[in-house]
Amino acid sequence: MNLESYPLDKLFHFVAGIIPGFVALLIYEAATPGTLRWFFTLGSLGYNTKLLLVFIVAFIIGNSLTAFLNLFLGFIWSVFGSFLIGRGYGSARSRGIPPWQDPRWRAVLKDHLGPHAPSDSGVISEYSFKQRTGVIDLLPEDERPAKRAELERERINADIDDTAWERWYEHYHQVVLQQENQDFEYKMREGLYFNLETTSLYVVVSATFVPSLRHWWCLFPACLWLVIFVWKMNWEFRRITDKWLTLQAQIKFLSERAHSPAGADKPPQSS
Repeated sequence: MNLESYPLDKLFHFVAGIIPGFVALLIYEAATPGTLRWFFTLGSLGYNTKLLLVFIVAFIIGNSLTAFLNLFLGFIWSVFGSFLIGRGYGSARSRGIPPWQDPRWRAVLKDHLGPHAPSDSGVISEYSFKQRTGVIDLLPEDERPAKRAELERERINADIDDTAWERWYEHYHQVVLQQENQDFEYKMREGLYFNLETTSLYVVVSATFVPSLRHWWCLFPACLWLVIFVWKMNWEFRRITDKWLTLQAQIKFLSERAHSPAGADKPPQSS
């Protein structure tokens, strides 16, 4: 692959892997004093060669640590992802209505999609359905079956329309998240932060085996970065699972595209 065509943010993420790798070498030196000193006293290698080897080893170890942490987080997501997504929809339901029923969002989406927008039929709640069923029960007996069938068709059509709005909301939920993640500064910062967080995790774990690491000036910054790491993971899970969090961003995104051609946006397929 041509190095000039490789994304700079990804390249920086790999290069920053030298941070946890170099710290891992220092911890190894603290656990086995004299190892690095012995290496640098070897007469068969030049000083520049020794430095290059140290950087290469640190690079390999660091990226191995970040890769392992990424795999571990992926495993956690694969195990608990469906549960977290369920909680995200639950938080939306707890607010009374799901976000795709927000009238402002529906207005800007209709303005953008034009004739491709779903029908904006009102959602028939369970309470409203029972009330209307009760009214039908007061009608003459020969009129009740037709009215009940009409009400049932109305509810089914309303549910179908609501599902179509939900699919569009999920579509733009993913679009907004991807747009935020494509920001160059965001990706550069996240690459550096993730390597620092990997380093902190390695320091805290190593401190249980290496007594010389048990100093406040060593553990305090490591624990601080771990707190940031946990907070970020919680925020990332919320961004993905809580559909309400992208409502305002979707309204802004769709408002900016209100007069752009809607043909490029294909209706999302139901799963």
